[in-house]
Amino acid sequence: MTFYGKVAAGAVIAFALTIGSANAALVSADTLVPSPYGELAAPTSNSADFRLNFVGSDLDGTSPNSRSPWEGTPYLATGQYNSVEAGGFAEYVFGSLQTEFSLLWGSPDSYNVLTFFDAFDVEVFSIIGTALTPPGTPGAGFVNVLITDLEFVRVRFESIGADAFEYAAVSAVPLPAALPLFAAAMAGFGFLGARRRKRAEAIAA
Repeated sequence: MTFYGKVAAGAVIAFALTIGSANAALVSADTLVPSPYGELAAPTSNSADFRLNFVGSDLDGTSPNSRSPWEGTPYLATGQYNSVEAGGFAEYVFGSLQTEFSLLWGSPDSYNVLTFFDAFDVEVFSIIGTALTPPGTPGAGFVNVLITDLEFVRVRFESIGADAFEYAAVSAVPLPAALPLFAAAMAGFGFLGARRRKRAEAIAA
């Protein structure tokens, strides 16, 4: 299921990290300039100081403020993005188990936190913006991020106590519906095989 956008076509992976909290996950990122993705749907829930489909940068006033992921690109005046303000959050809850997550992460910083939870509301993975910052100036520009090798049903964006967490192009990939059935079938075949072996051994004895 594609959720609020798509990953930029032809992306070249610039670096890959394996970072873990409860579980490890593979995190790949690049800094290819994406074109605007259009409007994003609202999160399932969010705090009061949340900007939906904001355009441009607003850094001069008091909170809320936002730095566009498209600063320094031709799309500053057209690229829409969401912004979780200082001390705020936004959450996306999925109706089925998801296995991959991607986003355009704007101005990644140490106070930008992305956390994933399973169906039992247990945290399975968490990452902060500075773990993704490529060579250059921390807190400026953007990173296209793809996170794989994890299973989750809820993801939470937080800006812990400072400025904002800006993002766009959010996409999640669900666990194929047939995969749990296939795994159960394989387990069943294994169980039957073990029973047959034990019966053959008993007869031979």
